[in-house]
Amino acid sequence: MSDKQRKKKQKRKKEQGSVKLASNSWLEMIAMAIRTPVFDHERAIYTNRTLRFGQVSAVGFDFDHTLAIYNCPALDDLAGKLVADRLVEHEGIPREWVDEIPDPGFARKGLILDLDEGVLLKTDRYGHVLRAFRGRNKLTVGQKRKLYGDRDIIPHVTDRDRFIQVDHAFSRPEILLWSAIVDHTEAGERRKQWQRIRHHTDTIHRDGSLKQVITADPAKFIIPDPRTEALLVHLRATGKKVFLLTNSEWEYTAAMMNTVLGRDEESGEGWLDLFDLVVVEARKPKYFDATRGKPSKPGPQKKVLLGGNLDEIEGHIGSTGNEVLYVGDHIYADLISSKKNVYWRTMLVVPELEEELTVQSGMPGIVRQLREVDERRTGTEREVMHWKAVEACLLSIEDVIESDLKGLKKLRHECSVARKQATDTLKDFIRQRETLRSRLSTATNAHWGSLFRAGSKLTHYGRQLEDYACTYTSRATNLLFYPPSHYFRSPMDYLPHELESM
Repeated sequence: MSDKQRKKKQKRKKEQGSVKLASNSWLEMIAMAIRTPVFDHERAIYTNRTLRFGQVSAVGFDFDHTLAIYNCPALDDLAGKLVADRLVEHEGIPREWVDEIPDPGFARKGLILDLDEGVLLKTDRYGHVLRAFRGRNKLTVGQKRKLYGDRDIIPHVTDRDRFIQVDHAFSRPEILLWSAIVDHTEAGERRKQWQRIRHHTDTIHRDGSLKQVITADPAKFIIPDPRTEALLVHLRATGKKVFLLTNSEWEYTAAMMNTVLGRDEESGEGWLDLFDLVVVEARKPKYFDATRGKPSKPGPQKKVLLGGNLDEIEGHIGSTGNEVLYVGDHIYADLISSKKNVYWRTMLVVPELEEELTVQSGMPGIVRQLREVDERRTGTEREVMHWKAVEACLLSIEDVIESDLKGLKKLRHECSVARKQATDTLKDFIRQRETLRSRLSTATNAHWGSLFRAGSKLTHYGRQLEDYACTYTSRATNLLFYPPSHYFRSPMDYLPHELESM
């Protein structure tokens, strides 16, 4: 085939692709109208801070676990085996130790790792320890109290010296290996074992051994979302700049992107046309620190940069601060740093949200029942306190004339009966509440319960989501279901005394 014929064939293929994109865009627009998030909560975008999408002129995306939706069981299994092999070969850890890992559901985001005690923790927003496991063994209330004090408060959940937050999906294999090894490890060796796991995890990412297996068969590790390409086309068609900002290397990103988009693996680098700018090897969260950012290096293509800093990317896209919406899955590297340092608007992608909403939809009304029971429990608790106060007042009366004594005894008896009835009702509400909470928690995750909630309080992860994510959703492509001028309105905040008057 001559060069002229080859170029003609490539041009025809590109034109056919453009027609396909246009067709897909129309189909997605119709789907948006039919499958509205008003009725499909799993596809909804939830709002913590009001966001006028019409004022956003640039939308940026992370790559891993944001645009690229991984087959997590396959990816975790691969990473776990690679690290386990290195622990056996280089650290002398017995093979049977690393073969005894817990089931995959045991490792999840939002947990806190206590390196000194070898314990995995779930805490509420204030750092109170709610659940704890050492290896596969769940700690009792007494054991938790002995380790963390009567108030069950750990010193500082973000203390990088002792307490490590599990804040990324890539951390799951580490947690499973840690939980398997810690049962065989003395107290003084636990921190070293974690450091060994971390070292070899970093190694398989840095030396290419993990990515080499993935890129050899991308379809095995990627679950394509057919809406991804339609979303990128739609955003640019409505006048918004679209950029990719990822820590991954160019070679890996380029090798995976066509599979991510559901394209033929031999489609080449035509996917670059979907972006106004692509930044790889960004080294987030340092990228968002203006004092530590380094100038970028030219990439293999004109619109590709290697590394760089915040000033450069804002200069290239022509948008700054609140004009930029950044979509990512990493609570620290993607959201906290960008929100604190550059004031970009943020959207957190939480795949676990879809799982929890699916569970709740399979248990219709349970969340409403739980809320109602909790409200009635609170009201009955106050009734008990009222009757106790009245009863104490009546019992304190001593000097009573004979004619009033009979009436006083009658009042005391009536008050005692009312207090007992209210107490029995309260106990019943508490039992109902615990039963409902247990059902919902176990159905969500048998080991840890909800990622976002710990009883009536938010978890530590839930608090971070509330503080740093302007919006959050289960998939980045859920943006496709909203018009470019949508007004994401946050719910009204209420103080406890305001709720009382409702």
